[in-house]
Amino acid sequence: MRKTILVALLLLLAFSLFAKEWNQYYFRFELADKTTLPEISNIISIDNVRGNWVYAYANDEEYSKFRELGLKTQLLPSPASLIEPVMSSDVKQTKLWDSYPTYNSYVNTMNSFAANYPNLCQIVNAGTTVNGRSLLFAKISDNVNIAEAEPEVMYTSTIHGDETTGFVLMLRLIDTLLSSYGTDQRLTNLINNLEIWICPNTNPDGTYYGGNNSVSGARRYNYNGYDLNRNFPDPNGNQYSGQPLQQETTLMMNLANNHHFVYSVNFHGGAEVVNYPWDYTYTAHPDENWYISTSFVYANNAIANGPSGYFTSVSSNGITNGADWYIITGGRQDWMNYSAHCREVTIEISNTKMPSASTLPGYWNYNYEAMISYLEQAMYGIHGIVQDPYGNPLSATITVNGYDNSYSTVITDPAKGDFYRYLSPGTYNLTISASGFPDKTISGVVVNANTATSISVTMGELPHYQQITLSPGWNMLSFNVDLGTNNFSSVFGSNLLQIKDTAKSYAPSMPSYFNTLSSLQSAKGYWVNNSSAQNLSIQGQLLNTSNYPIALNSGWNLIPYLPDNSLPVASAIASILTKTQEVRYLSSVWNPVSGGTLSVLEPGKAYWIRVSEPCQLLYP
Repeated sequence: MRKTILVALLLLLAFSLFAKEWNQYYFRFELADKTTLPEISNIISIDNVRGNWVYAYANDEEYSKFRELGLKTQLLPSPASLIEPVMSSDVKQTKLWDSYPTYNSYVNTMNSFAANYPNLCQIVNAGTTVNGRSLLFAKISDNVNIAEAEPEVMYTSTIHGDETTGFVLMLRLIDTLLSSYGTDQRLTNLINNLEIWICPNTNPDGTYYGGNNSVSGARRYNYNGYDLNRNFPDPNGNQYSGQPLQQETTLMMNLANNHHFVYSVNFHGGAEVVNYPWDYTYTAHPDENWYISTSFVYANNAIANGPSGYFTSVSSNGITNGADWYIITGGRQDWMNYSAHCREVTIEISNTKMPSASTLPGYWNYNYEAMISYLEQAMYGIHGIVQDPYGNPLSATITVNGYDNSYSTVITDPAKGDFYRYLSPGTYNLTISASGFPDKTISGVVVNANTATSISVTMGELPHYQQITLSPGWNMLSFNVDLGTNNFSSVFGSNLLQIKDTAKSYAPSMPSYFNTLSSLQSAKGYWVNNSSAQNLSIQGQLLNTSNYPIALNSGWNLIPYLPDNSLPVASAIASILTKTQEVRYLSSVWNPVSGGTLSVLEPGKAYWIRVSEPCQLLYP
């Protein structure tokens, strides 16, 4: 069920009204013993680890606590102070992609996408930041105004406000996707098969900390002085360093909880690597092999299209497990994976956090193929629909048997019932769980590389009704469903004159001590005397004929007919055909030698059968 993160409005207002000035510290220190790094990471925001050197950020309170550890630090200039950024103040200039937009130009550029491509793009404002700026997403799809059963994927950047390479690349990606629709088959295919959400800047207060007209004063943290990528709840429920949940964090969690994102990237700067889960623990994610293979999709393309040495600053192959690099808590990547059931990675795309604007077209060229190829991976894996017997979508959890744990299962979108399970090639058994229904296991689901495997799952069954027509007078009757009631009057009403089996009888007009038959039973034959014609409609679960073998005595037996379809007599009684001498229904007769006037056995009826010896009838 969708949930909304409820945060007290007064608390959020307090963040905005009473946010105080704070200093940002960017520094490094040497640490030979990395075993203490997780503890240190709970005090300050670790940014990178290069050999024994640890690079980090802190606000005033964090830096004061860190200094108490007695480690020697070297203060470094703020990354945003290393260049004089070239700014663009209008949409036309911004779309040259060799400058950083002012905040107003950024907003206007985003709005221009929806204005120019209203059938493909909506601009969704996820909410307002602490300092009153907007978290803007471009939602891109071929039917952007219709909720379709297709993967919802998300690309975001600049959760650290001074990491601006991805900011411009995301704007350019939006523009390229939209302007290429209908002419570039590859990009058209992405838009036709995915619902793509792109937020170029998830921390505009950090990027424009020095004012809306320049990024020169950009800071890593938000306006309140907190690292938004250390602010998400961990799987153990802890909040990083006891920090209050920030407004931007709440907005992102609300968005994720109210949509069905299944595949996501959080773009960063300051290194060049694909960082896959987990960040908070050395324990491997069940999907580690899949994460490694898809991480290589991005890294290999970036290395192939970049200059010598590009995308090798952290590892020679361009990918790393997050915790193996350095452990953090409160990261968005881990929260998206374990809480939002989304497959998210962190991708660092430039060693320089805020590169010269003139180099931005180069970074686009290095990363374009990687960004598109990585998006295409969202179209693969298992694509499924879970519905009830009436075709209504269900909220369900999908577990890969012998593989998943509670942090790796995926869920359906309750609005459409669709789910997407990304897996390495292989054969899997899935268990589908939905409230109000027995679990269902789907066995032998084959996943191949670079293709989608579609499955449709119906939970439960439609109510089954057995329709029986009774004539006035005597009828031979049986039920092949689980009876919801065994009360005579509930089934026959006032039409019943008498009902009997081979040994007992019930007649409503007779004194009770004459009535030896007390209730109706499924899978039993009856004689029924009705006062008038009547159509019975009996709701119940259809009996499984293999569970109801019928013991027969030598001679005549009154038998029910249990299949739900009519069958030729010989086919229906094939299990005892060699022992059968005759079958009768009222005046109709069949025998195995000459046949007769009885040709088929029908649901709802009972029959007399004569056999040569005791045997057991098992219907097909």
